[in-house]
Amino acid sequence: MLVQQQQQQHTASIVGAGPAGFALAAGLQSQGTSVLVYSHPTHVRHANQVRRNGLLRASGLMEGSTRVRVTTDMAEAVAFSRIMFLTVPSTGQETVLEELRKFSLRQHAIVAVPGNLFSLIAADLHAGCILETNLSPYSCRMEGDGELRVLGKKELVFIAALQPAEGEEEEDDVVVVRRALCGEVARILSPTRLKWCSSVVEVSLANVNGVFHPLMMLMNAGRIESTGGDFMLYADGLTPSVANAMAAVDRVRIQIGEALGLRLDGAVAVSNECYGQGFSNFVDLGRHSPPHNRLRAPPTLENRNLTEDVPDLLVSWCSLAEKLGIDASPIRAVITLAQMATGVDYLATGRNLRRLGLEHATRAELIARFGGCDSSADRQKRAV
Repeated sequence: MLVQQQQQQHTASIVGAGPAGFALAAGLQSQGTSVLVYSHPTHVRHANQVRRNGLLRASGLMEGSTRVRVTTDMAEAVAFSRIMFLTVPSTGQETVLEELRKFSLRQHAIVAVPGNLFSLIAADLHAGCILETNLSPYSCRMEGDGELRVLGKKELVFIAALQPAEGEEEEDDVVVVRRALCGEVARILSPTRLKWCSSVVEVSLANVNGVFHPLMMLMNAGRIESTGGDFMLYADGLTPSVANAMAAVDRVRIQIGEALGLRLDGAVAVSNECYGQGFSNFVDLGRHSPPHNRLRAPPTLENRNLTEDVPDLLVSWCSLAEKLGIDASPIRAVITLAQMATGVDYLATGRNLRRLGLEHATRAELIARFGGCDSSADRQKRAV
């Protein structure tokens, strides 16, 4: 049951009234954290359904109902808690960023869930701490009646705090605030384990949605459009040939890590680590992983599996790979195919090096800023 505990030790504002935001809200409240959910005034569909129902109803891994406070006033969300989780899709992060820039956030932690290098486009926010994760803690959907369906919960998520650029000095009180905020975020998210990474780029590379989603969509495009998504995206759509294409993209992702001095696991191993599973390959995971094999395909290609994961993951990976001297042709091929299918020039509109503020960075500068070979324990000490 989703029962809110009587004694609440923490507060959190959740910016984003979609399935990821409501799932995080329900999960945190069940652990005793008081939560306020912010819904942008132009995206209130799910928020209005929850308000009309009077409760957030949940099914699947979460069973029951809980009351969730909802607001459309960002000032209220900022005042409610100094811990703010951004659960909007990365395609909506810049809209939220425009709102956040109106406030002094030097005592706040902004946690982008997932980040997709949000930290780099939000470098001028001057928050006390900006963190990002590789994935949302929950695999979930909102049903038509406003019910939250939770298909899976991750045991572990990758996380990193934005560190100052090379040559930037921080005052001692700024470092103290950041460490305190990082520690508070870790306590709020417990018992979900956090794997501290060397940089936000390492976290981006750990978002293996960029390996899975775009190719499943594009290589099943005809089936999606002819059936309106009447099949299981992973169980039916992740066939051996799709898996072969995914493996080619995954190899480039791993090579980017190697160039930065990072030892990255393959996408299946990352998924296994997050969910506590043990699948041997892409097809095995697609057919037998409970959080994945029950997911229906979207009815059209106009879906975040393409509109988010191509511009905000694959474009940044492709740009980094090419700057690092890596053959990025498998990733570039997926981006090009997505452009051909949708008519959107994702290389121009996505998170390329120019938009990330890295256009003029040299290969050596990228390695110096985002490389890492220290242990996970060392990274946590540095962040917290």
